[in-house]
Amino acid sequence: MKYVKNVLVILLLQCICLLSSVHAQKLVSEVTIILDRLPLENQTLLKDLAADIQTYINDYEWTDDNSYELPLTIQIFLMDNSVSYEDRYSGTFLISNNFDLQYYDKYWRFPLEEGYQLEHVMDVFNPFTGFIDFYIYLILASEHDKYGKFFGTPFYEKAKLLSDQALFNARFSTGWEERQELIQFLMGLDNKAFREMKDLYFLGLSYKGEEDDKMLQYCREALNMLGVILEKENDYDDAIQFMKAHHIEMIDIFHNSPEALKQLIRIDPDRASTYQQYLN
Repeated sequence: MKYVKNVLVILLLQCICLLSSVHAQKLVSEVTIILDRLPLENQTLLKDLAADIQTYINDYEWTDDNSYELPLTIQIFLMDNSVSYEDRYSGTFLISNNFDLQYYDKYWRFPLEEGYQLEHVMDVFNPFTGFIDFYIYLILASEHDKYGKFFGTPFYEKAKLLSDQALFNARFSTGWEERQELIQFLMGLDNKAFREMKDLYFLGLSYKGEEDDKMLQYCREALNMLGVILEKENDYDDAIQFMKAHHIEMIDIFHNSPEALKQLIRIDPDRASTYQQYLN
């Protein structure tokens, strides 16, 4: 009984997080930057950079509807790569929606001079803000795929445009071939089934408590698709992260379905003992 109560508490917390993300539009970021490896002069120069990035993200209308909030956590670690005529930096970058999606990039290169201003300028690629925009659009695309089939495509297209522009910036093109491969994968046939699965899963959740038969129908279809994806490619990062974030929720949905629980054990062996408790 104690275990069941703990599961219900976790489920409640995840549902709160889910409700804040499924309809999320306005971005609310929390940015942390580690400057310890920079020269003291550069640390002073960039002491307000985390706050400036937060303002750059939080005060901009990324979508047409800002009715709901999407939390973002960004962690940046900077190193100095300056040359005699310009302050240059390299960075590692981690961005997460604090729930079921994150991206990590260790090949960020950019210039940032004293008196910098972070501005949204259309059709002009900037190695600093363009990189941030690229990953924000990936997060937004993934979130919007939860609203409907391929609803995230316009945001993927914006990310693709940024990656195309970046390749023409010869001085700071490092890492952009890999990012272009990433966006091509996310928009391509190999990721199509995962995007469709998310649409079905969240469509199912929309019926929870009102038409539970429909919830089970759509969520079971999504589970079958997720099973095919992970059985074909068991290191599929986004699918693994999805299972990690939603497994408690899936237990709540399928706790009376032994076949579904057995399928969860097969496709998510890291949490097999958790699912097994509901079969005993």
